[in-house]
Amino acid sequence: MHLPELQARGDIDPTRATDKLTGIVIRQSLDKSPGPGLPQSPDLIVTGTAAAFDAGLFSDSDAKRWVFQQQPTFGQANYLYVRGTNYTSTGPQTSRIYLYYAQSDQLLDPSKWQSSGFSVGGVSQNYVGISAAATYQLVATGTPVLWTPPQPSTAGASYVLISWIDNSAAPRPPTLPATPFANAAALAAYLQANAQIAIADTQFRGAFLRQAPSQGSSQGGAGAQTSPDLIVAGVNATQDASAYTGQPSYGSTTLNNQAAADRRNFVYVRAINTRPGAGRSRVYLYWTSTAAPSPANWQATNFSYAGQVRNWVDLSYTQAGQIAVSTIPLVWTPPAQPSGQSWILAAYVDNSSAPQAPDLSVFSYFTTKAVTGFLAQQPQLAWLAVGAATAPAISMSMEEAINVSAAGNCYVGVQLRNIPTDGTVSLSIPGADAASTVVAPAMTVPASGAAVVWPVTYPAGLATSAVLTYTQGATAPPAQASFSIVLLEEPGIGAKVSPVR
Repeated sequence: MHLPELQARGDIDPTRATDKLTGIVIRQSLDKSPGPGLPQSPDLIVTGTAAAFDAGLFSDSDAKRWVFQQQPTFGQANYLYVRGTNYTSTGPQTSRIYLYYAQSDQLLDPSKWQSSGFSVGGVSQNYVGISAAATYQLVATGTPVLWTPPQPSTAGASYVLISWIDNSAAPRPPTLPATPFANAAALAAYLQANAQIAIADTQFRGAFLRQAPSQGSSQGGAGAQTSPDLIVAGVNATQDASAYTGQPSYGSTTLNNQAAADRRNFVYVRAINTRPGAGRSRVYLYWTSTAAPSPANWQATNFSYAGQVRNWVDLSYTQAGQIAVSTIPLVWTPPAQPSGQSWILAAYVDNSSAPQAPDLSVFSYFTTKAVTGFLAQQPQLAWLAVGAATAPAISMSMEEAINVSAAGNCYVGVQLRNIPTDGTVSLSIPGADAASTVVAPAMTVPASGAAVVWPVTYPAGLATSAVLTYTQGATAPPAQASFSIVLLEEPGIGAKVSPVR
């Protein structure tokens, strides 16, 4: 990859200290502007007590934005890999990486940074070599480091890994600061001034989706298709989506994993915040068939959000440990599958300040076993096997976007025109909360020209959609029949029309 491409991707920024250096550079953060808090390097990679499922990914430039990180197991040997990009203009580069770790509550005191507990190739040492053959080449350590961290002395503390790379011909351990940093801001300033150093909290930080109901945020996954945080509610919206954030729901082992083929199904995304404070994350959803589990086959199609084609939701948090759910769900229309096959829903979480849809083409594993092994070491991913639910036959379905301009009391619902009274209508309009959510399954038609509306209170800027289905009775609707989704708000009225088909 050449310089213009790296600049376009944001991997090189001339204003950053890291991009003024020669040699192999370990990124201090995933983004140019990592946001508040200490930067977290995506290039210090712990895979737990098992070797990396596919260590070749660490030096694949298409996987550079992926965070490969697992919580280490205390008292046992954990596999540690380091990757970096070679900025040496003349090409080949051989460097040495020195490794340290500190408890999260002792990070500000460099005298507490530990160099013990590391070994390479059976030799006890806290350094490992890394080499590149060409300029701008992404490389990773060939021999993994084994790291055996002790049980933290402070309850609830995690470990922070620290790396220092020496690109000289005669590498030697760094001289660390002799006095503690006054605060996190002082440490951040030191990092910014010294691009040779990078740190990474080994606790996964951000929105965390479980791969199984029993998995904790500090535990590795098994790659099972049993995520309880991908919630398929079916063809009717959930009246109170906030119930998914309560412990009775979050702690349940019951999966919500049934969808109706060729129907609009509501999918809610839930995650717990493992950051130490407030944050925002983006979750992308994909689907595939059980016959094609490879990530390269995952589809971003057949999803909508608030009436627009979109396969992602944003989750916001105000505090650590908070459970959030997408109050406005994604709407997913899964196509019918051949006999013996069903669907898989998959989620990818981007916890960076500048989220991007992932490049899944690099992960061309072809068997379910191989994909499972990959997911087991990837905390940004979760997936769910989805079975086919039986749903009543319908005559038509529509979805219309609803955008609220001003906060206040509104009426929302449907205007019927020339609809025979022996049919039924189902309507779901997710709102900002339970009180403003409309869920009306299988309503009888009160009159052929009736307007059926509900009083709601909406916040300004709410974007949602109305999903309506109609099942005709013995009487076929005339050509002039139609449904209109209506929103009556001060100071005016908004309406959208869709004909019966």
